[in-house]
Amino acid sequence: MEEKASTVISPSVAILAIVVTFLVALFGGATLAMLFGYEVALAVSELLLIIVPLGYMLYKKINIGHYIGLDVKPLKILLGLGLGGFVFLFDVLISNLLYIVFGPSAAIEEANTQIMELSASPSGLIAVIIALCLAGICEELTFRGFLQNAINSKYSFAVALLVSSLAFGFFHFDLQGIYTLSAFIVGLVLGLIYHHWRSYVVSAVTHSTVNLIALAIMLLI
Repeated sequence: MEEKASTVISPSVAILAIVVTFLVALFGGATLAMLFGYEVALAVSELLLIIVPLGYMLYKKINIGHYIGLDVKPLKILLGLGLGGFVFLFDVLISNLLYIVFGPSAAIEEANTQIMELSASPSGLIAVIIALCLAGICEELTFRGFLQNAINSKYSFAVALLVSSLAFGFFHFDLQGIYTLSAFIVGLVLGLIYHHWRSYVVSAVTHSTVNLIALAIMLLI
């Protein structure tokens, strides 16, 4: 029983950690941009998302690999790549539906413009690719591996999925709410994928693949 207790993260502690993570990402990202420029900030700011969750798990001496489902196997990576294509198509469908209902999202258009401008230079393109890959790696650890698992340890999967997806959407906040809603819906899908395969690798690769496909299409059209 002691071993089990030591590997369970309290939902309230996990939610508090996510709140602190939001503040760290908000102010840390701004500080990085001021000190090192937007390219560097974009490339490494995603790492700020894992500082608190990872630090807490290390402090509690949790077996992180076992807890989040860190099973790096070729088949899991291939599965993530394949699922990434399907989730990307789903994301396009959701984005188009939201566009029809609410109109264009200023936040999404601004983000796309910044990505295109950065991608015009080799160093900027590298920074964008790193950021998009790290987004999958870091966000899946924080929202699925850490938060969703913690809530699911005490509450039903439905509650865990809803809360983790809401947090994921909030981290993609925009005043119009379009980007937030889109991220929430995609978060539900990623949460389902993580839960079904119980694999951080599958969800992280899926997430990163979605991002990279979107970038490739933006650069080609």
